[in-house]
Amino acid sequence: MPVSLLWAVDVYGRVYSLSTGGQQWEQCRDAVLEFKRVTAVQQCCWGIACDHHIYLNVHSSDVPIRYQEETFENQRWNPMDNFSDRLLPSDRWQWSNITGLEHQPLESFLLPSTNWEWEGDWYIDENFGGEPTEKEGWTYAIDFPATYTKDKKWNSCVRRRRWIRYRRYKATDTWAKIPSEGHSGPLPDPFNDISCGGWEISEEPRGRLSLWAVSLQGKVWFREGIHHHSPEGDGWEEVSLPGEVVQISCGPGDLVWAVLWEGQLIVREGITRDYPQGSSWVVVDSPNPEAGAIHVAVGDNVVWAVTKDNKVWFRRGISSYNPRGSGWIGMIGEMVMINVGLNDQVWGISCEDRAVYFRQGVTSSELSGKAWKAVNVPRDGDIRSHSSP
Repeated sequence: MPVSLLWAVDVYGRVYSLSTGGQQWEQCRDAVLEFKRVTAVQQCCWGIACDHHIYLNVHSSDVPIRYQEETFENQRWNPMDNFSDRLLPSDRWQWSNITGLEHQPLESFLLPSTNWEWEGDWYIDENFGGEPTEKEGWTYAIDFPATYTKDKKWNSCVRRRRWIRYRRYKATDTWAKIPSEGHSGPLPDPFNDISCGGWEISEEPRGRLSLWAVSLQGKVWFREGIHHHSPEGDGWEEVSLPGEVVQISCGPGDLVWAVLWEGQLIVREGITRDYPQGSSWVVVDSPNPEAGAIHVAVGDNVVWAVTKDNKVWFRRGISSYNPRGSGWIGMIGEMVMINVGLNDQVWGISCEDRAVYFRQGVTSSELSGKAWKAVNVPRDGDIRSHSSP
């Protein structure tokens, strides 16, 4: 069984992790940052620091995160210059993508952020279809676009060659700041809550994740473009809402629930591999009409909630076909917050002693489990402070 980590933040903003094979909470060493929230998946951990910015901690591995940039140099033959960059007005750009529709000169390629570095300079790809080309890497065709060959023929009027450059993600095992930029510029207000999941929605592209965030004004944002070759993603998209949100939870699959200021809950519907941010919200009443919900946590097939009176509730009937479920069941115990991890295992912070608890007896046939049990392990350095997942 692979090792997994439970992440937590104490009241002083220090981040800890507890390994399934470990004997104590290990403090994440960062002398500068203090955090308010963390959310983790197997390959990384996201967090909101006390400066309200979002940070990403990508775990190092034996295989670095590398991304290949490519562009194509295009030329046309003419009687005076032979092959040259003097193209016809109807031709593609001198430097373009593979389709010729986008202008891509070498100098237009920039690093996505300071968390990346170039491995080297541009070089010519001298392989075509698994076979070596002539030394300069040119492939020939009758015209744009057409079928290219590595051999020059009497009717080869155009040619192109592929240029390659690799960039590497260098900010592993450290907290890297994520730009607070939407498609129309800087985001209007900082973030207050965050939740990561969605790795079971689709296998393509590899390592794709869904990241949801809540701003101080109760708006919800979705981070687009997160996958193995782009761990930071490429921008925030605002998601329309039926009200102001205080907290959100995203499961491994297509479950996303959030808590409204008024204490009601909302469920995201229409989440698919082609549209991971979903299409609409459905409102679900609080488990207790007299005490609104303050926290919600979702997994693969479970939804748990905490109301203002610190009562814990389990939502029955949850599935991909029925993400809103069918009703609430009150559970024994009082918590200030809860979280659902792998295999729908439930974790909570007790209202009484602020200790970390997990739900015993959680199985695929009994998702609600049997009882709460405290996690009694020491902390790194044996520092006594309160933790919250």
